Amino acid sequence: MILLDHQRLARIIKRMAFEVVEKSRGKPVDLIGLNDRGFAVAKRMQEFITEGAGSNAKLHQLYINMDEGLGGYERHSDELVMVDDVIYSGKTMFRALTGIPELYSYEFVTVASVVDRGHRKLPVEADIVGLKVPTKENEHVDFQLKNNQPYQVLLTKNN
Repeated sequence: MILLDHQRLARIIKRMAFEVVEKSRGKPVDLIGLNDRGFAVAKRMQEFITEGAGSNAKLHQLYINMDEGLGGYERHSDELVMVDDVIYSGKTMFRALTGIPELYSYEFVTVASVVDRGHRKLPVEADIVGLKVPTKENEHVDFQLKNNQPYQVLLTKNN
């Protein structure tokens, strides 16, 4: 089942970007996209923030299941936005947050996720959410990229 087609997904990411601008009061932000899909979302958000809202956002990518960390990451603002495609148990976001060496020196840290499907195991909530989808344990939210761009989101059942 298609949860978000390409057009609706683009509108949601744009709205999320403007929520970041509103929350930061137009100040520059550091956007960290998690893994490939979170980075693709963060990249689109950066485009909307810089071109659409005339604000400034520095883009970074963080791979969670690797030991490399943020390699070359430099803090550029007082406001940090962690971006992921789907938040589920909270494990990925928790690992990401604990991997930021300067986390406590930011004025605020915001978690943004296109889809929140519930079922948290860790107390990590997304401040900016595109779509909340209460799922069953046997369901999967499949966030798809096409040419490294957010394309669509599907809900599938695991066998």
